[in-house]
Amino acid sequence: MEAAGGRALRCLLAAVGLLSALSAAGTLFLLAQWRELGAALRELEAARPAAANGSVRDLLGAAGPALPAASRTKRSRRGERTRGHVRAENDEMLMMMTYSMVPVRVMVDLCNSTKGICLTGPPGPPGPPGLDGVPGYNGSDGVPGVPGQKGEPGVNGKRGKIGVPGPKGAKGEPGLPGPPGPPGPPGPPGKRKGKGKAQLQENVYSSKCTGETCAVPNDDTLAGKAEDRTPAPSKNPECVIRSVGSPVHFVSVQQTFGTWMREPANISDERIWLTMHFSGNSIKEYENSNALLNDSYRIINITGFFYGCGHAVQNNYLYYQKGGTNVILKLGLDKASLGTLLIENALYHGRNYLFSNSKTYFNVAVDEKGLWIIYASSTDENIIVAHIDEETFSVIRHINTTYPKSKAGNAFIACGIMYVTDTKDTTVSFAFDLLKEQQIDVRFELRSSQSVLAMLSYSLRDKNLYTWENGSLMVYPVRFGR
Repeated sequence: MEAAGGRALRCLLAAVGLLSALSAAGTLFLLAQWRELGAALRELEAARPAAANGSVRDLLGAAGPALPAASRTKRSRRGERTRGHVRAENDEMLMMMTYSMVPVRVMVDLCNSTKGICLTGPPGPPGPPGLDGVPGYNGSDGVPGVPGQKGEPGVNGKRGKIGVPGPKGAKGEPGLPGPPGPPGPPGPPGKRKGKGKAQLQENVYSSKCTGETCAVPNDDTLAGKAEDRTPAPSKNPECVIRSVGSPVHFVSVQQTFGTWMREPANISDERIWLTMHFSGNSIKEYENSNALLNDSYRIINITGFFYGCGHAVQNNYLYYQKGGTNVILKLGLDKASLGTLLIENALYHGRNYLFSNSKTYFNVAVDEKGLWIIYASSTDENIIVAHIDEETFSVIRHINTTYPKSKAGNAFIACGIMYVTDTKDTTVSFAFDLLKEQQIDVRFELRSSQSVLAMLSYSLRDKNLYTWENGSLMVYPVRFGR
């Protein structure tokens, strides 16, 4: 059994060896044929330039044996055609065997290395462009660039022409009483009584007396002490305000806080200036009331920034508090000029306002007696008034009214008398003669509205009160007299 298996194995191995020998012989035969074919192709390649100028017969004569002579017989020609047909079949068989046994990669390399086997034509014309592709996705927004620097302010424009005069207004309030008549004959001598009391009265209202113990308000601030310190009699009746008339609405704006001002001395100057809000670095200048109604203005940039609603205009200068300091600035409206005035011992920051209702630390006022600055003392928080020399922009004197700022809503000065409203800004509850430095007996209703009174100012121009009430610019006629 084992002997039979050994013989079968030997037969199998012999068969495998025979097949391998045949395959090797076939490979050698193919290699020999490939070499002959390569040599023939090289000869054909060498003869190609000559064929470009010669005939087909010359090309065939160079590549193979010589063509038979023209004198051959028809039989010999038929033999040649038969042999040529057999040779072509053999060449085709050899080519098929070669392509079937040689790997494709070898044939590709052969075509690339020799131009004799794989003949290629000239490159064709470029094809038409392809279709447009699908649009890509939009990219994300880039990082914002750095903001540029602020440009220079523009040049102030020229003042426009004066508009057409408006229609004639309604009949105004009755004028002021005429001047007093000549003095009458002297009366009989009176009795000398109350000398000590008069001396006490003078000391009470002196600017040298400070603190709440010297105050004589007429709203029961010091109940019990007011019995011995009655207000002094009123000064010239023609210079004391007794009441105000019904307000006239001028125009409305979109700001709760602000100030509107007119030139008090120069009646021909019809300009109007507005500050919007209680803090800012510019003001608006309107040519006249019609320009204000049409909101046509130019911007004036100021030095620093203003604070509060107590500004004033006088002789073409704007007076305002420089925000964050106890300095009052005097800014020229038509020419570049600036003056500074330091008010010592004054409250000017920390929301400890002179008038909380209007966010104001300093209130500048102009009347028949000159320029005034109302402020609160940092020592006892009483209301102090500084009389200002307009030419030198310096303080002439400080007047202590001894009235606590906590009981004041707002204030204005007219004809040398300061009038102070209550905390609701509805009633004038305190009046003080700044020239005589004493309180006077005056009390009257100012308004019935409960809106925010951001500004209260006396206008020497038309002897009216200007107010800014919750965005409404109002005018109150003033009545002087007994």
